[in-house]
Amino acid sequence: MINHFMKLIITFLLGYLFITWFPASERFTNPEFVVEMVLNPVQFFAASIAFMIGILVQVNVLKAVFYSILQLWNGKLHKELILFPFHLAVIYVLSGYGIWQTMIFSCSAIFYGIISIDFRRQGGHNA
Repeated sequence: MINHFMKLIITFLLGYLFITWFPASERFTNPEFVVEMVLNPVQFFAASIAFMIGILVQVNVLKAVFYSILQLWNGKLHKELILFPFHLAVIYVLSGYGIWQTMIFSCSAIFYGIISIDFRRQGGHNA
């Protein structure tokens, strides 16, 4: 359980670094984005690495949350269900720093988590 809370903290830190380092402005245009990548390649590369590692860590937490929700659906209360409100709080706090970057960060993790979850191994429908 402490392992998952540490992953939530790492998710927050990597999400914050991604939001801070990613070149974004109110009026986003393609040439402006390319110029930012050319002028600050290290910052963009660091933001990309934080994004990828953050997604992988966040997916690990999402799998535990999905599994606990699946257990709750089957009538069993699982202790990892407590991660769900904390995970929502992390997303809420990150959205205060950058709403669009947080949406990209979280939706990518949710999408990758749904793709990589194995319902047969975790006792889901048609197991």
